[in-house]
Amino acid sequence: MSRNPLEFFKNRSGVAAVEFALIAVPFFFVLFASIEAAIVAGAGVVLDNAVDDAARLVMTGQTQTADITAENFRKALCDDIAVMMACTRLKVDMRTFPTFDAIPTDVPIKLGNVDDTGFCFDPGAQDNITIVRAFYEWPWMTGFLQQAASATNGQAVLFSMAAFMNEPFGTRVSSQSTC
Repeated sequence: MSRNPLEFFKNRSGVAAVEFALIAVPFFFVLFASIEAAIVAGAGVVLDNAVDDAARLVMTGQTQTADITAENFRKALCDDIAVMMACTRLKVDMRTFPTFDAIPTDVPIKLGNVDDTGFCFDPGAQDNITIVRAFYEWPWMTGFLQQAASATNGQAVLFSMAAFMNEPFGTRVSSQSTC
């Protein structure tokens, strides 16, 4: 035991293990948060594509001609997003507006969740300005991202919207409108 106390600082055995232990937690935290953010971004693309496909059916009059119900329209959206998302978290709003300037662009949040109390289903008639909005509440798994999303109860709110003027497809109007 007659070692020189300075030899302790020269000893390099185990340095890599100690350095890894110091950076492991932040490294894995950033890694998992990055992976989760990429998955949520991918889910957003899936939602955008589903809304675009559904909006095309409305714009061309296929929804009105087939007299599709709000539930069947929502089911078609759900079928398109089922690859990554659960249908139970999907909220859909479709309505007509007199001008493009009147279209809302915000996310209606109430008590940390998407407020769908005023949502309705109205595919409109030909030459109507129509929007299809879809909201999906994605639960964050990474603690830091949950805290960052505290205003929405620890969830990311994915939002997709298509605004368009219906094509002149005839006089057919949906009898399933709830607005």
